[in-house]
Amino acid sequence: MVMDELHTSCLSLEGDEEIILTSLEYNKILDIQQNIFELLTVGNNEEDVLAKLCQMAESLLPNSVASVMILDSYSGLMNVVSAPSIPQVGHDALQGLKPGLGGGSCGNAVFQNEAQYVKDTKTDKRWTDIRQIAYDFNLCSCWSMPIRNIQKQAIGSFALSSFEHRSPSGFHKRLLEVCAFIVNIVLKRSEYERELKENQKKLIIFRTGMKNSSEGVIITDANNKIVEVNSAFEIISGYKADEVIGKNPSILASGKYNKEFYELMWKTILDEKHWSGEIWNKHPNGEHFLQWMSISAISDEDGQIINYLAIFTDLSELRANQQKLINLASHDQLTSLPNRQKMGIDIDTLHPNGCIVFNIDRFREINDLFGVAVGDAILVQIAEWFNSMGLSVYRIGGDEFAILLHEDVKWEVLERRLTQWLEELARTSFRIGSELISIRINIGVALGGEKLLTQADIALHNAKEAKNAYALYEKTENIEELYRTNIAMATTIHKALSDGRVICHYQPIADFISGKIVKYEALVRLVNEDGSIIPPLVFLPIAKKTKLYSQITRAVIHQACYCFEHRDEDFSINLSIDDIEDPATVQEIITTLLKTHTASRVVFEILESEGIENYGSVVNFITQVKALGAKIAIDDFGSGYSNFEHILKLHVDYIKIDGSLVRGVVTNERHRIIIETIVDFASKIGAKTIAEFVSDETIFDFLKARGVNYSQGYYTGKPEVLT
Repeated sequence: MVMDELHTSCLSLEGDEEIILTSLEYNKILDIQQNIFELLTVGNNEEDVLAKLCQMAESLLPNSVASVMILDSYSGLMNVVSAPSIPQVGHDALQGLKPGLGGGSCGNAVFQNEAQYVKDTKTDKRWTDIRQIAYDFNLCSCWSMPIRNIQKQAIGSFALSSFEHRSPSGFHKRLLEVCAFIVNIVLKRSEYERELKENQKKLIIFRTGMKNSSEGVIITDANNKIVEVNSAFEIISGYKADEVIGKNPSILASGKYNKEFYELMWKTILDEKHWSGEIWNKHPNGEHFLQWMSISAISDEDGQIINYLAIFTDLSELRANQQKLINLASHDQLTSLPNRQKMGIDIDTLHPNGCIVFNIDRFREINDLFGVAVGDAILVQIAEWFNSMGLSVYRIGGDEFAILLHEDVKWEVLERRLTQWLEELARTSFRIGSELISIRINIGVALGGEKLLTQADIALHNAKEAKNAYALYEKTENIEELYRTNIAMATTIHKALSDGRVICHYQPIADFISGKIVKYEALVRLVNEDGSIIPPLVFLPIAKKTKLYSQITRAVIHQACYCFEHRDEDFSINLSIDDIEDPATVQEIITTLLKTHTASRVVFEILESEGIENYGSVVNFITQVKALGAKIAIDDFGSGYSNFEHILKLHVDYIKIDGSLVRGVVTNERHRIIIETIVDFASKIGAKTIAEFVSDETIFDFLKARGVNYSQGYYTGKPEVLT
């Protein structure tokens, strides 16, 4: 049953404070709990689990970073154990934090053993001792929740630090409390496992805490007779303690395993003193339940086994959810259609005779104009339309669908069928609220080949290039020649990287008011072996489809940062979504900025058209580099259907107006309106504007009068090598 988003849940924070959560907020917190407990169940280590917890918390508070700090019981100082979005230099600055009234939000959370919500770190007295950290890393607010042990003593903190001055909502207070509780569970689980591995004889210490454990515990004597169980055992198994004390744990046996299974289990326990794995047991009513069980043999000082300790977690619900996920993995959750993975399996097993790929024409514009929710609704309606046509369709991408042809069909027959589908689609309207719109599609067809989906994709590309509604894949010499050309260019790029012939030219950017050059943009060039220059439009598309692209980006980063290490101007570097999602490239950026001390003068330009809607990756990158002082620009803004929401969500510093608007601004009234709108919008949000392709004095003077901040183009200066 789908819950109404206005439905609320009442939850109490520590103390008497009660908060109201919407079902959506409640589900977000529940999702964190389920994700983390699943990671623990399948054996992920503490470092990975805590990093995932921080990242999930950050996703619920934009423009923030999460951290876990733990108190060293020997030194009395706090150290960072997890902060995946904070650069190493930030970790180093926080190491050895002393709890106290001036020790920041985290130091106070541990010292006072209560939550700390600091709205302004740069004025709040709780940050007196570490005020410089707030300035160094632009931390504007910081909320911290103590992590408590079983005695309710503060042993650390879970914090959300923001680059904005803000106070937490009830939802965020609850989020902090839950995350701190989860950290305690993670730490406690790690502690248990370490104790069991390092010294199984500490059973008496474990028994003190087992009563409050959420995991079932069974202790038997040397003859494997149960001597003690905890309350979690009773809850999970359904047996009361007095029903099992003195009996063999085999009363729980499900009957699913043969004699050899148990013989091997006991051989492992006796030989290695430990066994762990999944095992089915049963409740008193005969119902089976799945457990993850860890059994250890406990020996005395003479090496004689005196007890067996079994710890188990009920995996029944988790396994049911996993099975559900396995089922969902083969189907698209939005449309319930089989997905690309299922299509690949069907191609391999059913050996179809053909494949048809459908691509919705200009679907991105629907998302940009009406929002992603409307776009999703349109996709659902299109899926229903395919079903109404009697087609067994797959959803293989954001705006792509496909069908497999299992019958032996001739192209002439299939072409008539495609025409009928297109005519029917033209007569069909799709609803956006109370409005109706028409949808067009492009179609690629492959018949009888070995790589049907690849060939259908090529045919789809050819249909789009030729501006035809559909195309049939045909193996031609031109395509083969194109492939050979691409391979040759990839080889050229690889050799140029090895020889150091991938270089930067720098185009000046001038201040409209003073007319002085104050910035440069780094533009990549490839020098051929004969000394000629290969322009980016020729080699970058090939590089993007290979692993060479990240190497080009790193070469540009290295050259540009070291070029401006001893200059005064700002400089900008273009990044793609592929760069941002490549951990090695991001690390190279951070390392190079720190080595050259250029972070405060670099601007990273991100193309809005290249996957900027992948907010998780983009926001994480922006958070890291802005913490070092770097700035962010959105490139080519104004081309197509630009989304002003992107600018607001990403907190950009510069908006680069697309050259297609600038070139026609003097003669085209619509271009003028768009540019004036962008300038006005930028001014209101505190961003600067840069106009690209300023080619003559007329355009320069026109844009200057409209309040554009910076000029870039041949009128200002051509790209050149800087010395």
